[in-house]
Amino acid sequence: MTEPFTVSRDFKAPVALLWTVHTDPAHQAKWLSPGNPAGYKSDMDFRVGGRHFYGMPGPDGSLMYGIQIFRDIVPLQKIIMVQSLADAQGNVAPHPLAPTWPRQMLSTNLYQDLGDGTSRLTVRWQPLEATDAEAEMFDAARGGMQGGWDHQFGQIAAYLATLSHD
Repeated sequence: MTEPFTVSRDFKAPVALLWTVHTDPAHQAKWLSPGNPAGYKSDMDFRVGGRHFYGMPGPDGSLMYGIQIFRDIVPLQKIIMVQSLADAQGNVAPHPLAPTWPRQMLSTNLYQDLGDGTSRLTVRWQPLEATDAEAEMFDAARGGMQGGWDHQFGQIAAYLATLSHD
């Protein structure tokens, strides 16, 4: 079994606000697609057993689609989901640039109130039902995942800085 990839970041925002910017598509559009929030597409049924089908615009305006199936939700604390790339119809699809990337990732997002208006997000990713080639690709991509999450956390922090923290 492939070891999970885990990354954390502390944010200068209350945990309730950090939770909201992750679970409300109107907020997601502003940090997942900061250059084109109007181009972000989302159909979310945020409940255990529900799914989120979304499209994030790339630099050329074309959409990259994904699906999240929610397995466990503990408000303000935890979201466990299966995350996959998708085609425009919402079917699980291979990564367009890395065909041996795992088709399913078990993603655990942990939200922690650190007090004094600060919160921590910890994300743990692990391939789910991966082939040997997918597991190898995942393990080889850890440096890229770190860079990607650092970038995404930076986008979240920049967006949070624009919001009132009352």
